[in-house]
This record gives sequence, C-alpha cells and structure tokens, in this order.
Amino acid sequence: MTIAELGERYREHTDARLTEIDISGQRRVITYSRLHELATERAERLAAAGVEPGHLVGIRAPSTIDWALWDLATLMRGAVVKAFPEDTEIPDPAGFIARHELALLIADGLTADCPAAIAPDALPGPDVVPDTAGRVDRDQVHSLVYSSGTSGKLKGLNITAKGSEYVINQFVEAYRLTADDSHLIFLPLSNYQQRLSLYCCLWLGADLTLAPYQRVFQVIRSERPTFLIGPPVFYDTALQLYRKTGGTSTLGEFLGGAIRFLITGMAPIRRETLDAFWERDVKLLEVYGLNETGMVAWNTEDAHRLGTVGKLLDTGHVRFLDDGEVILKRPAPQSSGYFELPDDGADETYRPDGSIATGDFGVLDDDGFLTLIGRKKDVIVLGNGRKVHPALIEDAFAGLDGIADIIVVPTPETGRLGAVVTTTDPEDAALPAKVRARIEEVNRGLDTHQRVVSVIFSARQLRSDPRFMTGNLKLSRASVARHFADTVRGAAAEGTGPR
Repeated sequence: MTIAELGERYREHTDARLTEIDISGQRRVITYSRLHELATERAERLAAAGVEPGHLVGIRAPSTIDWALWDLATLMRGAVVKAFPEDTEIPDPAGFIARHELALLIADGLTADCPAAIAPDALPGPDVVPDTAGRVDRDQVHSLVYSSGTSGKLKGLNITAKGSEYVINQFVEAYRLTADDSHLIFLPLSNYQQRLSLYCCLWLGADLTLAPYQRVFQVIRSERPTFLIGPPVFYDTALQLYRKTGGTSTLGEFLGGAIRFLITGMAPIRRETLDAFWERDVKLLEVYGLNETGMVAWNTEDAHRLGTVGKLLDTGHVRFLDDGEVILKRPAPQSSGYFELPDDGADETYRPDGSIATGDFGVLDDDGFLTLIGRKKDVIVLGNGRKVHPALIEDAFAGLDGIADIIVVPTPETGRLGAVVTTTDPEDAALPAKVRARIEEVNRGLDTHQRVVSVIFSARQLRSDPRFMTGNLKLSRASVARHFADTVRGAAAEGTGPR
C-alpha cells in the first residue's frame, strides 16, 4: 500500500461502502468509487480556490463522510491536512487561519464570516487563499496532527507518508485483513490512528462505518464489524453493559456477532478486562505504539500473550536503555518530529542519532513478548530519593476484594505514596473501611517505600471519569494526582484528613 496510489486503488471498489451514522441515528452511505468521484470534484474546487501543492488545509469537524472527502481531496491536490481536535476553539476564523498559515479552513459551527473558512458540507469560492498561507515540503510531510499523549497538553506532529505506509502494510499482513472485513471508527478522525484505519479500508475495499462514541454500541450491533480498535475505557464500558443484560446472549453476539478480533492500545488495560473477554471467546488483543513512532509491538490472533503488548514488529528497530526505556530507530518512523511543543515540554523524544525515545519502560520475555512497566514521566520520586513505578504498585493491589480501580499518586507533603480508589460498590458505606484494612494487609508484604500510606475514595470509575481523561481517552495521572492533593488538603483543613 502506498498513499500516492490510494486514489487509483479505492476508485475501483464499486461495492465497498463508507457509512456515516450521526448522533441521532441518521445514515448516509456512499460507495468508495463514488467517494473518489466526489473527492476529485472537491480537489478541483481546491485548485480554483487557489490551494496549491504544499499548502495547508485545516480541518476542525466531526468525523463524517465530509471529513474523509476533504482529506482525500487535499491528498489529490498535493496539499497537506492540518487536523485540529474537535474541541479547538475558533472565535476568529481569519485570525486562526493567519496564525496557522492555512490556505483554507474547513470547520463546523463558525460564527464569523471569512472567505477562506467554510463548513464541511460547503465548497470554497474562487481565489480565497490568503497571503499568509504557508507551504510545507509535501515529500517530507503527509499531514500535521495534534496529540495530547498522556499529559493532556497538545503537541504537533509531522506525519510522514512512508511511516504511515509501513504501519498499514504490516497491519494488513499481521491481522490477515481482506475486502471481506468491515471496520467501525468511533473516535475522531483528527486522531491520526483513525485515519490510518480509513486508508487501510479504502485500500483493501473493506467496508467502513463512522459513528460518534455516544452511539457506538447501537452501531456495533447494526453494522456488525469484524474488527475494532479502541481505548481501554471502551472495553471496560462494553463489559459493564454486557453484564447488565444478564448474559442473555454471548459477548460476541452483544458486539454484533461478526467480530474476528478487537484491539486495544493508547493506554494500559486492566488484566481483569482482558481475561473477561478471552473467557467469553472474544479475542481482545493489546498493542503498543505512539504517534511519534507508529506501532512498536502487537498481539495478533496467531501470537498473543495476555498481560503483554505483544511481539515487536521488527526486533532490529528496538533497543532498551539500561533503565529499561524503549528506544526505536526505524528507517521510516510515523513522525519526523514536532512542529509545536508545550512550553514546559523540552523535546527529548527525537534523539540526534535518529532514534526515538518512547518514554516507556519495558522488558522482553524469553519468547519475545514485550511487557510495559510504566511511563518515564509517571515515575514517582519519593522523599528519600527512591523511584517508584506507580503501575507496579497498582498491580500489587489490583483485584483486591472491594477494589474496582486504584491509581497510585505521590502524597503532596510527606513524599510517600497515596492512592485514589473506586470500590466495587460505591453505595456501600462500610466498604471503604474494609478496603483500607485490606490495603494495610498488602502493605505489610511490601518494602517500606512501596507502601500506600494515604487513601481517598471516588464514587466514579477513575478510568472513565472525564476529569481524569485526556481528549484521546487516556488516563491523565497528573489530573488524578492534583485531585488527590486537593482532596487531602481540603480534608486536612477540616480536620478529617485521610489515613
């Protein structure tokens, strides 16, 4: 698969369909061959508007057929999509266009009139490109995207065509995808992983459905995809909803009845969730990758080991530093570098030798399966200077009777470990005291610096609580730590501080 040949490929798929289902349940269906015709027409309108090869076309819109059309039309024109998250505020379109050096902005809900800004279902007029429009090297940059990672702070990434093609080709081969497969995307197309899935389906002629997260479980049953890609919170929610049905059908039937495999990544998943899917004969496969590198390792139907993120795509691309950090050096990484970085985020990712530091600690077992230990930036430095991986401490308490979820954080003043806990029954007023006692029992078997000395409780599930999630549905440990610190200080002021 090559992105340059994508248009000629999907124009031949006269039966494959792209389906859009909006939040009200309304459907819009288009064949891939018709999609190509419409994308060609829009590419011509881009040319008439003054969009030249290398120009930037900004998109801030929901994931619809129109989003896909503008992406494909921009590719045809030789321009570059700059994809903005859906919650990006654009009060002044003209100022936004100038600041980002855009030739054209496609966005929903704009209130101010600007010739170079149009709605997703509209077409631009002639010669609307402003003088402030910049250009990039189309041979070096396929797209500009934003990623929040686990920090919640946006950083811009220069996406490459070769890196994207490498991941797609490896994915098709490893998971044996064909035109008989069908896929559902329920995360934003501004998230680059979803666009990789779009290109993959277009190349193969596999049917694809776009739907909002709010309708995902209705759509799964109506469209019956053969594979899905989603964050851990999606699978936790699916399991909870399935259990509420009382087991009147199998989990596979609850998910549409056609699933070959499911993929989870983007953040660590609870082992209990993985086990629950496999015990019900649904293959939930954990994978590992970053927007910077592309995919690094994955479990497949043929080679999988629960609790790991799978085997490396190419062992020659990966090495480990002495502290266990995973370093990748690939001829064609998915991203060549950042174009924007938060003020407090020095670029330590792209190294002078061309390698990419992932910021993740990992270890390979004797059979070549990779287990991730934790994030470098999540390491907690205690008051005595000892360093602790919070995920390893959480594993010691995971599955403890009464605990539904636990997130380990640093205590604000004592330099020890604390935790935010959700119990299995938040309505049971007696359960927190029992959980504290069980935590103390586990503590006695841990080294002093590993013990959790302070606990607060949350009535909401931590890994699905919007307060603690980034825009890509990843857990923000920093947000949990701030919540813990604020709660502890507030309780201390009232004289009711946690143990």
